[in-house]
Order: sequence, then structure tokens, then C-alpha cells
Amino acid sequence: MAAAEEHDVHLTGRRELQITGVKRVESFDVQAFELSTTAGNMRIAGQSLHMKQFDRQAGIVCIEGEIGAIVYDDGKPRGLMGRLLR
Repeated sequence: MAAAEEHDVHLTGRRELQITGVKRVESFDVQAFELSTTAGNMRIAGQSLHMKQFDRQAGIVCIEGEIGAIVYDDGKPRGLMGRLLR
């Protein structure tokens, strides 16, 4: 895997998250971020979230706030509960 394709997640104290291998930021607000990464789709949920840094060329995103969950989406269709909780 080339350096540009590597995907790492560094969480510091549940307050700061640095992610590498980001292809796209699909959507974001103060409660959730949805990212497309080299390892699949990723959802970060929490409170008072904001983007501290986004380097599109390097594929790096830094998020600050209260990180509650980090989930990878396997791309399978979601059931009713999955769509409602999204």
C-alpha cells in the first residue's frame, strides 16, 4: 500500500481525532462526520464536533469535540433501524 493510501486513526482523550487516508468528506455537522476513506466509509458521532484541519491533497482530517463513536460502514444495505439511527 502506498503512503497516500494508508489509513490511520489517532484519538487523543476522546477530544481530538486525526484521520489519514481520507478521500472525501461526505457530510458533517456538530453531531456527526461522514467520510470516505481508503479503508471504507467512516462515521464519527459525538457532540460539539468541528473540523480543525482538512488537507485534501494529503488526505488528512482533524476533528475536535466530544467523540462518542467511530464506525466503519461495510457498504451493505441498512435495515429500517439503521436508516432511522443514521
